Amino acid sequence: MTTITAEEWNDVLFGAADLETGPTDGRTAHRIPAGLRRQLDGDPMFEWVESCAAGVRMRFRTSADRIALTVASTTLATNGVHPPIALVVRQGDDRSLVPLGDPTVVEIDAKRRVTGIRPAAPETVSVAVRPEQPVEIRLPHNARVELVSLTADGIIEPAPPSGRRWIHYGSSISQGMDAVAADRTWPAAAASALDWNLRDLSLAGNAQLDGFVARTIRDAAADIITLKIGINTVNADSFRERTFRPALHAFLDTVREGHPTTPVVLITAIACPIHENSPGPVVARPDGMAAAAIRSIEKDDGALTLARTREIIADAVASRGDDALTCIDGRELLGAHEADRLYDRLHPDQLGLDLIAERFVAMMR
Repeated sequence: MTTITAEEWNDVLFGAADLETGPTDGRTAHRIPAGLRRQLDGDPMFEWVESCAAGVRMRFRTSADRIALTVASTTLATNGVHPPIALVVRQGDDRSLVPLGDPTVVEIDAKRRVTGIRPAAPETVSVAVRPEQPVEIRLPHNARVELVSLTADGIIEPAPPSGRRWIHYGSSISQGMDAVAADRTWPAAAASALDWNLRDLSLAGNAQLDGFVARTIRDAAADIITLKIGINTVNADSFRERTFRPALHAFLDTVREGHPTTPVVLITAIACPIHENSPGPVVARPDGMAAAAIRSIEKDDGALTLARTREIIADAVASRGDDALTCIDGRELLGAHEADRLYDRLHPDQLGLDLIAERFVAMMR
């Protein structure tokens, strides 16, 4: 019998920056290194989305025909409702979902304030596998998971992923918190179709051109890098035109320090009618729909709209004289005529995510 615990998780876990010891002495995967993520300590939204395991997966071979995995999962619930969370188990062409039915639930209100916590103990799931064939278990993209132990009645050895090493940086549209499973976010689906090895740095609400994320990308191995930029900078109203342009260049400069010739693709925002020509911030209406805030100020030429971010990004790419830097207009991935796929006028539904993945794959091929 073989059991994986503690630091041994590093041997079979891929797509993470580091591991943090949790309350049950298990390990929680983080996507930004500890020393860098501390630069935004105290921001609960960032801390939550960064610790959700988008793109993180176990890969191993075993001589056993069944494994037992013990995890402690945590999810957020608004008005008592939380999304279903599950592991995705893939082996060859076979795919199955393993629900995690007993998570710790953190209750939050509409303003993301914690109103209560319903704790739960770790749970153990049993999964049938085929001996000697690589097993991939994708962790939930929409939950925090503390890995306690992996046990098999036989050997367990790492099975590192192959394929082109791809780093993707993006917003909630890339992290896909509402995707039906961890392999149905658009970057995960595209990586599977292209047989690429994904490192997912999608950070819902937090694609804000932060220097510590640029340094994470700079220091990570990559054969291709994609940066999806625009929607968060507008819907958080976090930049004006004066600051957005140099911040974009500084982000690219940092990435290039570690990847001087690696292909980098900037992807502008997909179509989002509420912000095409209206500045942020985005606000949630009582009916659950998103809308641009009504700004009671005179015409503000420095305020960013999505249309303007696309122009600035395209200008920046053209001005750098970088043959390995290209730009994709996000409206080619999801256009204005498909705005009905934005279920809340901001985030794509599952069909919308599928369309983005399909079109991205076609462009990359």
